[in-house]
Amino acid sequence: MAILRSGLIFALTLLVTRTSHAFMVAERNRFSVGHVPLPDSRAQESKTCRFMVVIPVGPFCPFRSSAAMDMDPRMERLNSATPEFATEMARIQLDMQTGQAPDPQRLRTVADGIEAAVEDWENLLTRLRLSSDFQTREYAKLTQAHLASHDQTSQEISIMMRWQAQCMRALAENNPPPMPPPGVDMMKMMQEAQAKSEAGGGQPPSLTAMANAEKITSTPFTGKEAAFESPTVKEEYKAICRDHQALVSLGSDYASYDPLGKIRYLDEIEKIEERWDVFFARFSLMGALNQDFIRQCNAFLDSMGLNESDFRKLLKKTHAIMREDAEKERNGLPC
Repeated sequence: MAILRSGLIFALTLLVTRTSHAFMVAERNRFSVGHVPLPDSRAQESKTCRFMVVIPVGPFCPFRSSAAMDMDPRMERLNSATPEFATEMARIQLDMQTGQAPDPQRLRTVADGIEAAVEDWENLLTRLRLSSDFQTREYAKLTQAHLASHDQTSQEISIMMRWQAQCMRALAENNPPPMPPPGVDMMKMMQEAQAKSEAGGGQPPSLTAMANAEKITSTPFTGKEAAFESPTVKEEYKAICRDHQALVSLGSDYASYDPLGKIRYLDEIEKIEERWDVFFARFSLMGALNQDFIRQCNAFLDSMGLNESDFRKLLKKTHAIMREDAEKERNGLPC
């Protein structure tokens, strides 16, 4: 029964990896529409309908640093393993729920995959943390902030995933499961997750939902909106894109900045976010945002257990952590 009792934790661990990657990739290569190539979306609530449209900031930024692009192969390797894990874990749990013994070879295969994913994930996070580039460091801090919202750390996730693999191997060999890792109360964690859900805090992301989530294939604008007939709107859009791209380029040397320089850079990032907010709000008020895009954004963010407000809060927390790190550096404290 150890595997069944740890099923929620397993789902959370794999989904944290998948969700972090989803933030990083953000379906960015799917958005190209003539002279208005915007990636993702920002959420908005109205009296008649609910829709989420994430503005192009944080991991949804269409302007990517070379360091961030260099991480793509490692991110894709993590991402490609998730659907297979979801399918195999579902089969194992179904077998156990129906009183059947899971196939030993399937258990060993999934255990091998888990351990390989843990190693890949740890290596990726280390590279992200140690990068001199702002975007890649932002990805690492976003992962940290997202895990913290589930009262977890990356180290705890790695420990639990390795323990899960050990449980599967023990079951495959018909041996008793190993004891849970020291200091990790599995039942308490599941009870806290349930309490958070009942309090309206939302469920941890679902493996099934993440594996089956509809990919975002639409764009926020069709390129034919009446607003873009205005030279003023066109120029505003070009200016935001130009300034945002320049800021991303400056961020390639973020690690070399002194603490005050890092804080100033974060200030500039927030100013860009505000400009995108204003630009997207105008299109939202005019009803000019692509409805297919809005629907897909709802599905995509819901699959991660987030709405637009949650995402923006998470990004704000991420930048707050980076500010705290800069202040610690300024005061000679370890980050």
